Amino acid sequence: MRRLPLLVSAVVLLFSVAAFCTDDNVPEPTQKPDAIYRLYRTLNIYTFLKLDTRTGLVWQLEWGTEDAYRWVSPINLKPLTATPKAGRFTLYPTSNIYNFVLLDQEDGRAWQIQWGKDKDRVIVPIAGDN
Repeated sequence: MRRLPLLVSAVVLLFSVAAFCTDDNVPEPTQKPDAIYRLYRTLNIYTFLKLDTRTGLVWQLEWGTEDAYRWVSPINLKPLTATPKAGRFTLYPTSNIYNFVLLDQEDGRAWQIQWGKDKDRVIVPIAGDN
């Protein structure tokens, strides 16, 4: 009878430790809010999104242990504003690992950003009343 509480405690402790060991619990690095460029983690351990916070330009950045696996490729090639300002744009992750929301913090416009293979990369305006 004494073993049951001990067993339950051990199982709870095991699951608690496992929960804290996942990548989801790795904190984002502190970054300057007015920085010109920012990196955003994706749930793919080799993929980051690089954002020009002045213009809204976004690149998919891949890193790896071999040269062939390190590259940067644009997602959008056209600046999203005529009045660039550091810190104007930011990215928000969604529950879909391939999609982020890009927000213009000055006027509220938003875009869906999708990263992936060349043919899958896209930026789509999210319609609104702005």
